[in-house]
Amino acid sequence: MPTQLPPTLQLGAVMPREDPRDALVMKASLVDTHKSLASLPEGAVIGTSALRRSAQLKRLYPHLRFTDVRGNIGTRLAKLDDAEGPYSALILAAAGLIRLGMEGRITSYLSKNDGGMLHAVGQGAIGIETRQDDERTRKLLAQVGCPRTTKACLAERSLMRTLEGGCSVPIGVETEWQRKSSTTTGITPALDYHQSGKPVEANDEDQLSDNLVLQAIVVSLDGQDLVDAELTKRVTTNDEAEQLGKDVAAILVERGAAKILDKINSNRTNSEKKPNSS
Repeated sequence: MPTQLPPTLQLGAVMPREDPRDALVMKASLVDTHKSLASLPEGAVIGTSALRRSAQLKRLYPHLRFTDVRGNIGTRLAKLDDAEGPYSALILAAAGLIRLGMEGRITSYLSKNDGGMLHAVGQGAIGIETRQDDERTRKLLAQVGCPRTTKACLAERSLMRTLEGGCSVPIGVETEWQRKSSTTTGITPALDYHQSGKPVEANDEDQLSDNLVLQAIVVSLDGQDLVDAELTKRVTTNDEAEQLGKDVAAILVERGAAKILDKINSNRTNSEKKPNSS
């Protein structure tokens, strides 16, 4: 779904979010001996179709090679399982594997704290578009949508829209709702997927505060340059969620994100202008 919708359409609802993290899927012959990217030998080939993933991981794992892999999940896994194939592992969206009942293929989950990977904007969430003037459908969707998922995704989408990025730009995010504390301090750190085993939105509503944490990163394609930012704000409305995204984008720009994105877009434009040598 584009971050900028046509004026006649609107985001009617966002369904409860599946796990938004990326997942490491190791080759069957390696899964017993390698549980992480760091453990793979020099030159091991990692298949991923996302610039966001390869850009982040090149910085952390310079000993690995990251190459493009295309096709649906079944096709990609078949390429991985090919004994003569080049891939040692794949990076896939955990949500896709889980929804297909293939979570058993996941070797490990990747996040900022585990593997150094921030996920894509809106990853794991299903958004439903409606016509701008279709109030009846909007009211129906209000009964099935998840308000917390909606606000988190609106913050993420607002950040990307403000940075004028898209799915082909290496922008990573993580959003988490902080939980309430039983102590006098009031707030504890955000729930961790590793602690809960499921997305924060799926936990008891009474445990969660209105504080939304948004982390974001912009990385150069070679992984050498990056800027990141983190901001926590009280979010009770969709407008406040979108403002949080704008605020984090402003911090990223102040820290140099615009220069990274401009260079990426400039290189892409120059590449498109080159004549086809074939």
